[in-house]
Amino acid sequence: MHFPAVCLVSICLVLSLCLVSGSSVMVIVFEQSDRTVLIPEAIIYADGKIAGKTDINGAFNLSFEGYRPHIRVAKGGYSEWTGSPAENDTALLVPLQVRNSTLHVEVYDADTLIPVQDAYIVVTGEDGIRHEARSGFEGKADLGLRADQVYNLEITAPNFQATHDTIVTGGDSTTVQYSLVRNDRISIRVLDAASSVPIQSAHIQIDGVNTGTTNDRGILISNTSRNVEHIFDITADGYEPAHVARTISYEDQVVDFPLVKAKSTIFVSVYNNDQKPLTNATIRMDGALLGETNEFGRMMIPSLEIRPYEFIVNHDGYKTNTSSFTPGKETGELIIVLESEFIDLQVQVSDAYGNPLRDASVFLLGEAQESLSTCATDVNGTCLLPAIEGKMYRIKAEKGGYYPNSTSASTQTNPNTIILHNPSTVGSNNSNTFPLIPLIIGVILVIAGGGLFMFRSRRRSPRRRSHSSRRRSL
Repeated sequence: MHFPAVCLVSICLVLSLCLVSGSSVMVIVFEQSDRTVLIPEAIIYADGKIAGKTDINGAFNLSFEGYRPHIRVAKGGYSEWTGSPAENDTALLVPLQVRNSTLHVEVYDADTLIPVQDAYIVVTGEDGIRHEARSGFEGKADLGLRADQVYNLEITAPNFQATHDTIVTGGDSTTVQYSLVRNDRISIRVLDAASSVPIQSAHIQIDGVNTGTTNDRGILISNTSRNVEHIFDITADGYEPAHVARTISYEDQVVDFPLVKAKSTIFVSVYNNDQKPLTNATIRMDGALLGETNEFGRMMIPSLEIRPYEFIVNHDGYKTNTSSFTPGKETGELIIVLESEFIDLQVQVSDAYGNPLRDASVFLLGEAQESLSTCATDVNGTCLLPAIEGKMYRIKAEKGGYYPNSTSASTQTNPNTIILHNPSTVGSNNSNTFPLIPLIIGVILVIAGGGLFMFRSRRRSPRRRSHSSRRRSL
């Protein structure tokens, strides 16, 4: 506020006549560079405590008792003043020195980070005073402002959106940077249609021209004209391609394009090592049971998203197979070969003299002594039976002319030997009492046969003699 110097002196005289000397002092604050400019809202401190603020006329009546207080006057944008009124002062004139601050403004293109030249910068203070500047070749401009003041800032530049901000200047200088967004700039964001999760590395074409790919936030920034219809073609791995006609308005800053995940059908085929299909093989996908293979060892799984899956396949007598598989865009096939969980249990069959026995039948017995599998020995007296590694079994061997024999066996004791005895070799390999049994039986049979023959002969002879006598008598 500006007052003539004569008016300012008159105010001081009037106030001095109205105040009681020694009990108060009128503090009048003005700019040192221009004594006609009174400063309102200046803070008055008395002995370190806030006493009040100057009014619209830059005046404040400071009351006190006893000694004269130490006064400090502060105002944003001015240097502080300190002092004390004289003994007989009824008014205290306080000049404040204007404190300036330089505002350094730097302007860049938000997309390319290239400095923006000829940007028009307007800074307006709370008093309504405007300060203007234009950015140079390096996108920079300097404005002389009051320190510790609040200003409204506006930046405009051709082909860029206007920027508005509120700033507070510092002591000597303040630097601010602004990124200007182009008017034709648009952020294209590609999202999963179901989960709204951003899709990275989605490829985008606008009006048939390759524009680029989305970043880790699913966004591609492009300069695209507004209020004109464009054709967007968007593709991403695992998703159905999108072909969309869209008009970008001036208000649009981010445009979302949802993509639907692509679906695929696969066939799971299960075989053994001999390339024979395995029926009733159990299939699980990501832990969920899907079912069993058909008579051709196959199962069809439709409507799968194009992403990795974990398949677990089981079948009795075979080792579990775990495989990872990612369906393609076309119908595909997952071939799984199951390894047998059995290994060879080797059996060696020989006679009592250690000679290998050919064509001997060997049986692998279960817990109930049932036959699990069988094999016939070769010229070396050996054969192989399928068995679980480390498990104990009972094996039995048979051959015509030999007594059958059985023994325990496992894959860890390969080869497992079993001996067959025939009657001709039994006596030579056992105690002396053992061969007497068949000999005694033979003797008994011979004696019994001879006695029977003699008995029959004796009974027939008298009949013949009697018959002869009768004939002679006749």
